[in-house]
This record gives sequence, C-alpha cells and structure tokens, in this order.
Amino acid sequence: MLTEKPVSDRSFKRAFARTALATGVAACSLAGTAGAAAQEQQSGAMEEVVVQGIRLSQETAISTKRNADSIVDSIVAEDIGKLPDATISDSLQRITGIQIRRSAGEGSAINVRGMPQVLTTLNGESYLGAGSVTTVQPNFNDIPAPLFAGADVHKSPTASHLSGGITGVVDLRTHRPMNFDRGVTTSLSLEGQTGRDSQESDSALSGLLAWRGERVGALLSASLSNVNLANYYMGLAGGGSHAGWSGMPSEAGDWGRDVNGDGDTDDSYIAYQGHTAYNQFTERERFGLNGSLQVGLGAGLDLVMDYFYTDMDEYDRRAGISISDKWQQWNWATPQVSSPGTDTINTVQVYEANGRRLKSYSEMRGTESGSSNVNVELDYDNGGAFTGSARLVYGEAEQSKLNSYVDVDMADGSQWGVDMPHYPGGPRASNPGGYADPFQSLVIDYRGNAPRWSGVPGLVDNLDGYAIGALSSENNYDREGDLTVTRFDGTYELAGDNFFQSLDAGLRYSDRNAENEQYHMLAPIADEGCLVRWKATDVVLNGSACSAGDGNGNYYTAGRPIPLSAFGDDVQWVTDFGGVSGIPGVYALDPSAMDDVLSFQNSLYPDNRRGVVPGQSYAVNLEETSAYFQANFATDIGVAVSGNIGLRAVRTDLEVTQRVVGSARDYGAPEVDEGPLVTERSYTDMLPSLNLAFDLREDLKLRAAYAKTMSPLNLEQWGGGLSPSYALSSETGIFEVIGANSNGNPELDPWRADNFDLSMEWYNGDSGMVSVGLFLVEVESFIESGSIAMELPDQDGVVRRTTDVQTNVQGDGGELSGIEVAAKQAFDFLPGNWGNLGVDANFTWSPSDSGNEDLDGEDLPFIDNSERLANFVGWYQGERLQARIAYNYRSERVVAFNQVWGTEGLTLMQEPTRYVDASLSYDVTDDVTVYVNGSNLTGETEEYYLQWENQKAWQSVYEPRYTLGVRARL
Repeated sequence: MLTEKPVSDRSFKRAFARTALATGVAACSLAGTAGAAAQEQQSGAMEEVVVQGIRLSQETAISTKRNADSIVDSIVAEDIGKLPDATISDSLQRITGIQIRRSAGEGSAINVRGMPQVLTTLNGESYLGAGSVTTVQPNFNDIPAPLFAGADVHKSPTASHLSGGITGVVDLRTHRPMNFDRGVTTSLSLEGQTGRDSQESDSALSGLLAWRGERVGALLSASLSNVNLANYYMGLAGGGSHAGWSGMPSEAGDWGRDVNGDGDTDDSYIAYQGHTAYNQFTERERFGLNGSLQVGLGAGLDLVMDYFYTDMDEYDRRAGISISDKWQQWNWATPQVSSPGTDTINTVQVYEANGRRLKSYSEMRGTESGSSNVNVELDYDNGGAFTGSARLVYGEAEQSKLNSYVDVDMADGSQWGVDMPHYPGGPRASNPGGYADPFQSLVIDYRGNAPRWSGVPGLVDNLDGYAIGALSSENNYDREGDLTVTRFDGTYELAGDNFFQSLDAGLRYSDRNAENEQYHMLAPIADEGCLVRWKATDVVLNGSACSAGDGNGNYYTAGRPIPLSAFGDDVQWVTDFGGVSGIPGVYALDPSAMDDVLSFQNSLYPDNRRGVVPGQSYAVNLEETSAYFQANFATDIGVAVSGNIGLRAVRTDLEVTQRVVGSARDYGAPEVDEGPLVTERSYTDMLPSLNLAFDLREDLKLRAAYAKTMSPLNLEQWGGGLSPSYALSSETGIFEVIGANSNGNPELDPWRADNFDLSMEWYNGDSGMVSVGLFLVEVESFIESGSIAMELPDQDGVVRRTTDVQTNVQGDGGELSGIEVAAKQAFDFLPGNWGNLGVDANFTWSPSDSGNEDLDGEDLPFIDNSERLANFVGWYQGERLQARIAYNYRSERVVAFNQVWGTEGLTLMQEPTRYVDASLSYDVTDDVTVYVNGSNLTGETEEYYLQWENQKAWQSVYEPRYTLGVRARL
C-alpha cells in the first residue's frame, strides 16, 4: 500500500472482482463491433468466431480488411484469451504503421503512422482508461491482454466513425456471448513466467465462462497476473524523457584553457549534471474483468449490456550509484576524449568525473490505476428498411502516483560546506565516516556497447561511510476523470437499384471531465514547523518566511544525520548494473523498504502533508456535440464501385481551470496558490470524408480516401501552469531557479489535419493478401515541445538570470507522408509440411517534416515518429504443433527538441530498435494446449543520444522474458 486510504467503491469492486476470479470464472474471446452480434443473430447470418490457431486468426484479419468500408487493419486472437503477444501494444505493433514505446520492457503507448493523437474505442465507442485520464495517446499498460479477442485500426475514417484521431482510431473488441455456440463455453489459462535478470517466479491466470441460449446470452471473463520486470538505466542523471540536466560549458568561461588542443578557447562541450547507473525492478499486478449480457426482447429489439473493469498496482524500485558536483558549474567533468560536432560545439565520449559527490541512490515509485466502463445499448432491426441503435456509456478512471527517494552520501559534506551542520543540540557531523576529498581519477567511458566506469574508489565497500544526504517525496499526483456518452444512430436502406444504397445519420453528445492534482510531501521541521520538501543536510532553515536557529546566527539544518547502517536488514549490496562495467558495488537502501511511502517518510520526519503544486494542478471539462450524415453507394461502371461520402460536424465546448502560480516558497515547497483561473472557449469543426473502393477484379481492390480529422490536446497542454525547478547553490546559499516547465495554455488549438489515402489490395484466396498503400497527412495545426527564455526569480524573489522554460508551442503546418506495404500468406498450396508454413510481414516508410531544424540544418520529423518500421512474422501450424517467431524494427526517432541548456537546436534522439519474440504450442488434446513464449529474446538495449550518435545520453536495457503455460477449453 502506498499510503493509507479509506475503504472506497474501487476497493470493493476489486475485492468482488477477484472473488469472482477465485471461483474459477474468468477471461476472453471476441466477436465484432457494437450491436453486430445481435443483428447477425436476428438475420440468421451469425457465424462462430471462436478463433483457434494462427491460420484462422490471419484469415479473419484478412476478411475484416477485405470487407471493410474504409482502410482497416486488424489483429485477431489465436485462441480464447490469446492475443499473439504479451501486451495489447505488443500485438498492435504487428499492424502496418503502428509504432509503440515500451515501459519496463512491455509495450505501452502507441502511434499510428507516427502520430500519437490516436482515438481508442471499446466495441465501437469511447471509453476511459486509467493510463489516459489526461492524455489522448493510448497507453495500455494497465489493461490485461487476455480480455480481448482482437483490435481494428481504422486509418481512413468515415463520417459515422468517431472523430478524435489524427491518423487513426484503435477499436478494442471484447467477447460477447452471442459470438459463441449455444450452451456453455469455458476456457481457462494458467501461466508461469520469469525473466533472465529478475529471476522471479511470476504467474498469470485467466478464464472465460459464457452461456448462450436462444434469445439470451451471458458472459464473464477475467484475468489476473503478477510480473516482475528487470530493466537498467545508465547515463546522464535525470534522463528518461528529456535531457534537462545537461549543459554547455565553454573552454574560456569554465576551464580557462584549451581543452581539445586546437589552439583557441572558443569551443563548448556537452556536459551532464551527473552520471548514474542503476537497476530497476518493476512489479505489476494487473486485474481485469469483462462482463456482457445480450437479450433478444422481440419486435426487432435487442439489448446489450457490457461492464469492463481494470486495476493495476505498480511498484517501480530502483537502486544504483551516481556521481555529480552537486549543482555547481558544468565544468566539473573534464572531457578526456571528444569529437567536433559543429565548428564550436564538441561532443564528449569520455569524461573525467572529478565530482564532489559520490552517492548511492534508491527510489520507489508506486502507481495505482483503476477504471470501470459501462455500456448499455438498444438495437433495432425488424427486417425493414430502417435499423437503429441508442447507446449510453459511462466511464470512470483514476490513477495515483507516490514516490520516495533517498540519496546516500559517501562524502563527509566538507566538499560543499555541510560537514558540521547546526541542529538544536549543537553542530553534528553529517557523515563522519565519509571521504573528505573530491575524486580525481574516476573516469566514465561511453564508447562501446555499454558505459565503462574506472577508478571507482575502494571506499565504496565501507558501510560506515554511508549516510543519508537527502530524502524526498515529490512530483506525486492524483488523477481522476469521468466520461458520459449518449448517442443515436440510424440507417435507412433505399429501395430499388439506386446509386445510393443506404443513408446513415446520428447524433452524439459526450462530456469528459478530468482533474489532476500534483503535490510534494512536506515535513514540518524544528519547533517552528517550517515545511520542507528536501530533507537534506545542505538545506538550511534560514528562509525569510520561516526560519529556525539558536538565536546566535546559527540556523538549523533540515536533514539530520542518519547513517545507512541504521536501516539494518534493509541495506543491500548492489552489484547488478546491467551492462555497465567497472563498478565493484555500492551499499544502498533496499527500495522495497519504501513501498509504503507515507509510513517510511513519517518514520524519519513525522507528520508529512501534501504541498499541492499549483502549476501542475488543473481541471478540464470537454463537451462535444456532434452530428453526422453519410450516404453509402455502389454502382458498376465496368468495374464495381462502392463507398461512402459524409460529413461530421463537431462543436467543442472547453472549460479549463488553472491555478495561478504565486510567489516562491522556501525549502522546495510549491509556490503559493493564488486561486483558480477559469477559461471558457468553443470551436466547431466540419469534418468531411470520402471512401471509394474499386473491385478491379474479384481478387483485386483499389481504395482511395480523403478525410479531415481533428484531435483534442492532452488535457495538461490546456490546463498545466508554470512550474519552476530549484537547486541549492553552495556559493550563495540560495535555492536558485535552474529550469522550468510550462505545459498549459487554454488558447492552444487542437490538432487538425487533412488525410489522403490510396491503396491497392490483392487477395490470394482466404489465406493470402498483399497490399500497397500511399498516405499523406497535411497537418494544419499541431502542438510541439519547445523552449523559450524567461526571466524567473530565485526563491528569494530576486531575478538573477534568464532561464530556459520547456513549454508547448503552436506549430503552424507540417507534413507526414509515406508508403505501407504488407503481405500475409499461408503456404497451404505447398506439399507436405511446407503447406503448414505462413508469413505476415509489413514495412512502413513515413518521412515527416515538423518545421524544425537541428544544428546541422537538417529538417526534423515530428516527435516520436520513426521514418522506417518493419515487422516480420513467420509461423508454422501443423495438426498439433504451432510455432511463431516475430521480428520488429523501428528506426531512430526524435524524443524532444531544443535540449541542453546554453544552446538551442540540440535534439534528443533514440537509436533504432530491434525486438525478437517467439512462441511454441502443442495441442495435447483437442481441448488442452501447452505453450512456451519468449519475448525480447535478444535483450534489446534502447540507446539515446543528443544530436550526434557519439554523444551518448543514456541506455535503457530490458530483459528477455519466458512463459510456460497451459490453456484448456471445456
């Protein structure tokens, strides 16, 4: 438990859901889009869609693409509860044009054709996920994959599709009872998992129970899993999503000498505030529940009711080593090996780290996520010309994050003047067993496959030389949101042999609310109760608003001396740093000792309370009222032509409540909250669309499409405020502003774009397909990360310098274009065992232009877009044996623009990645299957660099994972 909470509806739901799982009622299968099952049952066209095996899943995906009224790609479960990969995102990456990012090695956020503005729906309508309370980009970390039977990615919208995705809509499909044979269907799956580095014994259980009668059907599926994922970080301190802790010292100003020996002192070097290496073990416990009820009411009416619930508890535990010069000048690490980047900027490959502070580092980040969504749908089809549906959706989601970190110094503090701080009982040594001099010989070499440290002193094995230098719990948040949707859709079939075959129309209203409260934990220190964020041995209680001292000019220190040895069995000797060499080990606090964050913080500094950060706390209400009209047509002009043309009108009413950020406060406490600032605005979008399909031959289809698309912003881009960051200067004794973020601007426009598609599809029977598609996305307006210079005060209120503020700016035009090539083929036309083979391969080339340039004058793509993407899946399906191997390649991508303090234009990049997964299964009987899976078999390392590949920023290393399981169909 991260912190104490009262019993809530969410905890009741969790207990109820897990009780249901414990009784053996559990997990997954699929059918179609909303209402399709009931309509097909009424017309007598219902087909069994329980998918077993790679071959049938591929044939179903081919059929979906062939019969769609727009450009669609799909994945389909190979069996009940069996998508082809460990997570939904991992499975989605096999679809042409889908790019994913990973969290602790598992697939999380996705892009479609390089753009993160992707609408996610559940059975054809919006839903609210815990990972996307305040964002647009889908994040499927908290959703158990076995609950789904498949997903469709709509790349060319129709007017009847929901608006909200710039380049695509992902529709997740759950099971419904009318998709199964009459009677009872059950499925149960049990897995054991482990990782190469974590070496934990993890488990997963999922199952499904469905009953279908003549007119009534009910289904309950559930999934429970616990995984422990090992991953490693090595590189600049503070990285992970940006390179904010990096700078640009000059030879003349910082070293006063010719560092690279070129005869002048005009050059600058890229430098880091600190260098670090740590291991990271992420524990995730996921639970999901899906229930569905379908009832034929008679007179053409069918009722569908769905309930979808997810819950995830995550513990992210880190421990490692770091060296820095506290927050002093950038020149503390001298370049030993460097290379020219531009005429005046040099990259560094080897640093001599003469830092004042060598420390161990431990952190625990706990995240609780939960969501529940209810869908009630009434469909009408009495065999006449008119069919229709009414639908009500309500969703709730919440996510909370609470962290605790501790810096454990090996220095005695004399290096920055805190070796004998003052306390109520008098001066005390902050770390009496620590070293007294800076290091002169510690070297960090970023050449090669992994960093190499050398010169790490032998004092690291002296436990008596370790003491807590700083403790904090900061940048925590609570997020919650709700979504209400009401919609009415109707279709009228036109009589006779007309060009227009049918007309579709509908109305829809949605109301989405989200609140984000970000906070630091503050502890009252000394009798005066000064609220302190950083309980550190260099934080002196001499602030203007609250101070504490002995009255003789000696001010007390916030962080009291605490030797690491005082934690007893919670001290660990860390030697596991992934691929980093040269570090013999380091003593660190076991991060799991901080799992209950509030209790741990209170045990050292009692009575912690929240300090809400006004610049990162906001509320947004987003109301959308839309109407659409669509005409569906078909004719024969020598070739069969079909398609649709339509218009969706969307009015958006936006209310944004920001917090006005006031003056700074002492000791890292958040700025003063000056009250709410409410902004209201409205805008209307007219979104036309056209989809054409030409059946050139029975096996050859040409498609063309146009659509105007619109996507709301991430809500923090409207609601976030200004949030400065401070660090203590040992020279002035003042918390000086070192940077700032300003995420919110309610006047920013949503993303808007014009999409053009042209594709050719050749179908080789039911089990083969080749498609080639061209696409062009002309982005009219977009949001990008940028940097602006602002004069901000230090915590004493004095403005001393210009500070770079990372913020969002309105982009004015950009372009994304490319080609998609895909092939699926079962080799059933070959003799013998060769006929059991098959392939599923695709390639996407999607160059883009964001309008930005790097320091070399090269055009930069949109953030997060990889220009080249490739997938190859080879499979074998015999009578009982089934095997599959999958390869995914993603080329380099832009992570962030305008990085590194002291210059503009340096771009943070990620190098190409290559992931290999495999699976093998054997049908012991017709109803029992045993299987083994392996993911990330090559142990991929994700490399990040600044502008030039030889300026390494950091590495993230993920472990291979192995699964052994059994699945039974009863």
